Amino acid sequence: MNELFPQLPIPEPIALEFLGTFARCEYALKCTRYARGNENSVEANWDKYAKDINWHFRRVKDKTFQRAVDFLLNEPPRKQVLRKGHLVWHEAPPNPKWPKAQQALLMVRRIRNNLFHGAKVWSPEYDNRDRDIRLLRAGLAVMQQSMLLDDEVHMAFRYGVF
Repeated sequence: MNELFPQLPIPEPIALEFLGTFARCEYALKCTRYARGNENSVEANWDKYAKDINWHFRRVKDKTFQRAVDFLLNEPPRKQVLRKGHLVWHEAPPNPKWPKAQQALLMVRRIRNNLFHGAKVWSPEYDNRDRDIRLLRAGLAVMQQSMLLDDEVHMAFRYGVF
């Protein structure tokens, strides 16, 4: 069988699990009250959701979730930028003035962007497989727990209905 991502330096199953979970999150947000757009386009309003769930997010007792959030906020994924015509990795921590849920879910979106938009598939400067796996696992933990913090979103995430 051909690999979907022949150059991906991380295990394909975790990459696919992350992308599939992210897609379900986006759907759950868009089909509930966390959609923004118009008749021309629609997108998930992650920031509104994060602000709305922040009180609950900060009170989640699950240790795996807490470690994942701490990792994403203290060792955030870098952002790929264009500097002098060349792709480079740029340190871009979340704004500490934002609610914790908003910071963490922004980092989840950055992980998705780095993976989906090719930065982790074709990047010639790939440097840390173990860190990338840890980022994916942390992102999964944050997404999965975050989708439980609103009943309507949880139903859409789990069953595809609201």
